Amino acid sequence: MDEILPVDVSSQEPLFRTNFHSFRLINAYSNNTRDHGVHSISPDTLFPTLDVPLQVVGDLNIHNPLADPQRSCSPREIGSLTPYFERAAEAGFALCIPPGEYTRFPLVGRAHPSVIDLAFANPLLLPLFKSWDVSLPWTGSDHVPITMNLAPPTLIPSPRRPRWCDTDWETLSPLIPNFLVPPAPVFLSPADLDKWLAGSLDILTALLKEHTPVSRPSQYPKPWWTPHQPTLRREFNKASRMARKHGTLARRDVAHISEAGYNKAIKTAKNKHWSSFLLSAPPQTLWTAKKFAYGRTPPRFPSLPGAETRQQMYNLLLDHFFPRKEPFSPPLKLQPDKKPPPLPNEEIATARCKCSPTSAPGPDGIPYSTWKQVNRENPSILIQILSPLVSLGYHPPSLKGSNGIVLDKPGKPSYESPASSRIIVLIRTVTKIPERIIASRLLLAAQSKGILNPHQCGSLPGLSTYDAVLTLFKM
Repeated sequence: MDEILPVDVSSQEPLFRTNFHSFRLINAYSNNTRDHGVHSISPDTLFPTLDVPLQVVGDLNIHNPLADPQRSCSPREIGSLTPYFERAAEAGFALCIPPGEYTRFPLVGRAHPSVIDLAFANPLLLPLFKSWDVSLPWTGSDHVPITMNLAPPTLIPSPRRPRWCDTDWETLSPLIPNFLVPPAPVFLSPADLDKWLAGSLDILTALLKEHTPVSRPSQYPKPWWTPHQPTLRREFNKASRMARKHGTLARRDVAHISEAGYNKAIKTAKNKHWSSFLLSAPPQTLWTAKKFAYGRTPPRFPSLPGAETRQQMYNLLLDHFFPRKEPFSPPLKLQPDKKPPPLPNEEIATARCKCSPTSAPGPDGIPYSTWKQVNRENPSILIQILSPLVSLGYHPPSLKGSNGIVLDKPGKPSYESPASSRIIVLIRTVTKIPERIIASRLLLAAQSKGILNPHQCGSLPGLSTYDAVLTLFKM
């Protein structure tokens, strides 16, 4: 007898720490008809599109290599499961059972144990699904009892980052001119200078962040990403590995079905997000729309032999990119220059104008655009902070902290070596200002002394690769 039993579970209070007061459970038994390629319950009936969490379970009489990797499915069985899994992927359902957990043990006959009791969850219920267990005692049936656990989702939100483009400068404008930098110690040691600089920057950073809103954390790495995408991706990767390993036609068909379902789910989610984005997008988001339209190549992260944990991966990359050297011993006391050149605001303004406002910031998260606005409101802040560094000729360790971003080098045959990657070091943006000032002063000194090679093109203003090529042709 063919059965389909929907059960609605409701509560006056929200369930599983969500906004839903009910969820639906569909228990189905779908049998083969005389036409072995068609089952008694249609895919559209089994996988409806609902706005509530939905779990579909039951004896579906469908043999699927994703659920039973050891089974070699016939072409008839592949043709039978195709419409069901295509409809499940189209509606956003994900297979929730662990592979190879036999749920039917025939009591008579010569049939082998199989996995025909399946469970699917729609995108709203998938974050609530925790486990599938078949360890309960035998009840005398050829089907084993199954326990499914639902629990509130355990999501790790992304860190909240300041939205510097929305800083409340109307409130900060009267505060920044009255900001006083603590006086620098008279007898300076490297530790004293570093402590004074770090404390001054921390006070200023706290003032800026106090009047800057933070971004809303998202549980997904992409705005169109849905909870069932990782499950569909795992199913597709597993099916592809099995197809490459066995090479049979049935395995390749399953891999093709999994790939089609995964790609279709991604396309559907992207189109839905794209439509909603364009409907509410202001004219200022033109370049954001361009990024969505053209996309970008996802980076490859190295898979290093012997690095099984995050800390081991970190140590291997650190040893490769930054080989250990003997520690530098700073002087016990810093001696200022007898005639230190002054640090005028014009020199600071020239240095900060060369910094791109779109460059990624370092550990403090403050972009160049914020420092430019601070300098416009109160030029004395950067002068008082940077003047001791320039006059003493010392770069404190508090300005050397950085974030390392590992990027892959395109076209490499293998990414199992750190040499197949490169690292971008993001330092604090305020550090670039004194660096540019010192570089400009060194350039002027080198030009005045005539110690630059006449064919030098690198790091000189107004010269580029074009000039280097012309110089090479003339030599």
